[in-house]
Amino acid sequence: MTSINNIQGITPIPGTQSTQVSQSRKTQGFESLLNSALEKTQELKEGTQTGELCEIPALEFDIQTVSDIVTDKTDKLLTSLESYASQLDDTSVFLKDIEPILEGLNTDAASLLEETLSLGEDDQELIDIATSTAITAKTEYLKFQRGDYL
Repeated sequence: MTSINNIQGITPIPGTQSTQVSQSRKTQGFESLLNSALEKTQELKEGTQTGELCEIPALEFDIQTVSDIVTDKTDKLLTSLESYASQLDDTSVFLKDIEPILEGLNTDAASLLEETLSLGEDDQELIDIATSTAITAKTEYLKFQRGDYL
């Protein structure tokens, strides 16, 4: 092979460092890195000792009963009816501005009537109040649609 290329040997270039490191020096470097990594691992294990596993506390949910839902919807509908009445008395408010409020009253009243159907006989007074409130809202919606306030 040397006869083909006439290369006798490789001579190092003067002024450059040798890239070869002795085998014993390589193993010493690896051993020191391995030992330092093992020491760090041991320190972490000793520093964070885990005891028994604890029970994770459950989140507390605020569960509303059907009567609470009906009460809240009735209160909301009554507040909306009061707002509607005050806007009817205000002469600076146009009827076309009141129409979206009435649409909301109509949908809230329908939703309230649906929820009222799921109440038991124990809540008869709440059923009566919710039903009369929903009927009042529906009546006002029909009066407005019919043109009673023109």
